[in-house]
Amino acid sequence: MRTSWKQAALLVALALCAYLVPISTNGAWIVLAPLAVLGSYLAGRHVDSVVHGLLAFGTGLIAAAATLILASHVSLLTFVLNILTGVVLFVLLPWWIGRSRRNAFLFRAQERQHVVVQAELRERARIAEAMHDQLGHDLALLALQSGGLQVSLDRGTGAYEQAAKIRAQADEAIEHLHQIIGVLHAAGEQAPLEPAAMGLDRLINQTRAKGMDIKFTQLGSASAGTSESLLHQVAQEALTNAAKYAPYAAVAIHLDARTDPMTLRISNPLSGEVAPTRPGATGLACLRAALEARGGSLRVNQSRDQFELLAEIARPEVSNHLLNRHEPVKRRSRLAMILLPVLAVGVIAAGLLLLQDATYRATALHPADFHNLTLGMSHAQVDQIVHAKGLDEPLPVIDEPAVPTEATCRYYAARTGVLDLGSEMFRLCYTGDSLVSADHLYPTR
Repeated sequence: MRTSWKQAALLVALALCAYLVPISTNGAWIVLAPLAVLGSYLAGRHVDSVVHGLLAFGTGLIAAAATLILASHVSLLTFVLNILTGVVLFVLLPWWIGRSRRNAFLFRAQERQHVVVQAELRERARIAEAMHDQLGHDLALLALQSGGLQVSLDRGTGAYEQAAKIRAQADEAIEHLHQIIGVLHAAGEQAPLEPAAMGLDRLINQTRAKGMDIKFTQLGSASAGTSESLLHQVAQEALTNAAKYAPYAAVAIHLDARTDPMTLRISNPLSGEVAPTRPGATGLACLRAALEARGGSLRVNQSRDQFELLAEIARPEVSNHLLNRHEPVKRRSRLAMILLPVLAVGVIAAGLLLLQDATYRATALHPADFHNLTLGMSHAQVDQIVHAKGLDEPLPVIDEPAVPTEATCRYYAARTGVLDLGSEMFRLCYTGDSLVSADHLYPTR
């Protein structure tokens, strides 16, 4: 209920702003304008319904227009200036800015919620992918060991058949694992991978202990953090494939950490038929996506005799720079959102001020200059005091007395300055070259 009363009060304030500012005369709007800006902004910022805001604004605008036309009897120019200055600058634009800020706040809140949900989904996919990589690696090594056990046994014996079944079951388990992990991937999207941290040396030592022949050379020192994790991921995927498709071949791993990006080359010879590409395979695709997301790349060179994996891994500072490459663009967008309304206000205000100044110079006569006029002055003497050209006829709202006999008259807006928007006028009438009448005219009541 408190929120409803607050919004109702802000809608009433918005309607009053749209009504009071345009009908204020002389300098009163200077006081009302800041209050109108504040009230209109708060209405746009806190009122939920845009329709209710527009209805309140329209109600105040219609009431102000009716008051200006029926009660104040202002000129058309004054009416237009009051509406543009009062309504557009001090009511409509602040309301729009407040509304934009409200939408931006709600969007950021939804975006934060979306990011949290996506982070949870990515974390689940990351954990599942890490489990997939580790289990796939372990199963491949199990298949490798069972293959070694087959070699040491005589064909046709029960132990040989049992070892063959273990090897086949390990291969089948790997396939099932690939199918299960594929369910976690959205169509056309690869889950971001970040395996549990394990040093490259430790991974190689564990794999050697399970029977794989690995020759490892390293030049330079690898960086910690993101690079270490990616090195582990690339090596694990390559060793898993080598254990599955070339179980008895030696694997050569060469790491050159002196360059930027670092290069990791893993190769092993192949024997027999080249293994066909498995439908739905995600290992190398996910690996390539993870590397490219951090500024690296992955290339696979495969022939009948050899399989080679060449990975380029960006160092952590380069990766972080790539991940944050959109921040300056976002800051520039926010700056543009702030500057555009300010620029629009400045252009409208400057245009209105120039229009009012031109109107004042062409039609206005200051009351002090009017009091310096005396009857009997010639046209030349009057022109030294009155510089505006004036009007041929008075405004329709002016209550004009009878024109002197055989006299011609000019009419001037009675204004004390550019910001004076009053409707009073002065009338100067001439007979021949002599000023015969100088009258102060007032609007009809």
